[in-house]
Amino acid sequence: SLQNLYQNRFLGLAAMASPSRNSQNRRRCKEPLRYSYNPDQFHNMDIRNNSHETVTIPRSTSDTDLVTSDSRSTLMVSSSYYSIGHSQDLVIYWDIKEEVDAGDWIGMYLIDEVLSENFLDYKNRGVNGSHRGQIIWKIDASSYFVEPETKICFKYYHGVSGALRATTPSVTVKNNAAPV
Repeated sequence: SLQNLYQNRFLGLAAMASPSRNSQNRRRCKEPLRYSYNPDQFHNMDIRNNSHETVTIPRSTSDTDLVTSDSRSTLMVSSSYYSIGHSQDLVIYWDIKEEVDAGDWIGMYLIDEVLSENFLDYKNRGVNGSHRGQIIWKIDASSYFVEPETKICFKYYHGVSGALRATTPSVTVKNNAAPV
């Protein structure tokens, strides 16, 4: 039936979208899993039947796992601009909704960096697994800031699982001492 076709496609999408580092780290669960989808995940799917009428998939308001802005973890920074040696220190604020741990940490990254181990700097002391908090971050001139302007961001990682919990918007770091 048409409904079974869509369910199979959705489950196939969910299987392709679930990241795992390796097969030993996958959690096995005896209960059936529930999936939530973002409309952007369906841009390649044609959800039309043979008579070219759009199939409407109703949204259930009784779903308990819908992501709302109140249930998302956030990581914010006090300024989107920082001038080395001239600006006040940055303050990083976090509000983590998922599980936290004493080994949680925040890393400073070049804006296009995707690997957690390629941080420019990191702090775990002062982060220590509280769901909400803030930490002061001073950026010094270093070999990472040799250009007049460098775009960076901060990322909050869960210490036990290594899962990315939240990312700040970009911060432009200006180095007035850099050669033009």
